[in-house]
Amino acid sequence: MKIELKNNRVVAVDGGTATGKGRLIEELAQLLRGKGVPVIHLSTGSVYRAFAYVAIEDKAPLVEGKLGLTDAEINHKALELAREMGAEELLALARNRQIEMHGGAVWIDGEPALADEQLKAPAVGTGASILGGVREVRDFVNAVTRRQVNEFDGFVLIDGRDISHEVVPDAPLKLLLTVAPEVAAARSREHTLDEIIARDTRDRDRAFGQLKHPDDPGEGVVVLATDTHSPESLRDHVYNMMQDVFTGL
Repeated sequence: MKIELKNNRVVAVDGGTATGKGRLIEELAQLLRGKGVPVIHLSTGSVYRAFAYVAIEDKAPLVEGKLGLTDAEINHKALELAREMGAEELLALARNRQIEMHGGAVWIDGEPALADEQLKAPAVGTGASILGGVREVRDFVNAVTRRQVNEFDGFVLIDGRDISHEVVPDAPLKLLLTVAPEVAAARSREHTLDEIIARDTRDRDRAFGQLKHPDDPGEGVVVLATDTHSPESLRDHVYNMMQDVFTGL
């Protein structure tokens, strides 16, 4: 059962790889804090990355022929093993490793997750996309997210790939960011052009929790191309939209 959304001060931002959604949310959060407005940033992608990280770490000891392999190669082989994990095994691992959200941040093992060492470790981004195809995993992440929204007394800015139609379809402001794949590849420090195209295609083609296509973004969703926007100009544009939607901002 979906948790009723009681805090309506929510902005949902969807987008594919390197569309600038994370940077936009960070810039908006800083702007709002500077004006004395309480705000937190939630990233469901970080929770999926946490799932992928603990699954890869769980399977790494089972990788054969590790001698002579790099850490990245071990992680990619471990991910292949993690792909075979069932929903119950994944959820049990998530509970055992205490994947949670506190104050907008993802926690693993009772501590804030480390961005570079854990959430952006080799194969984790791809793993997040793959394991995010498990319905039960998505339900878990959506429930965690909506609880965080309700627990916070202020604005909640959420970015991901299915936020506007799966996680908080009842949000007052919903955006879908787009960018040309070549621009995304130039921006990304983690993925090549081919990886970006493959990942976004896979996320659009999944049966549920899919990344919406800009030609069909969903009811009430505003499509914004970020190719020529600077982080600051995009922030200011969206803040103006927020002022139109939220009274007294």
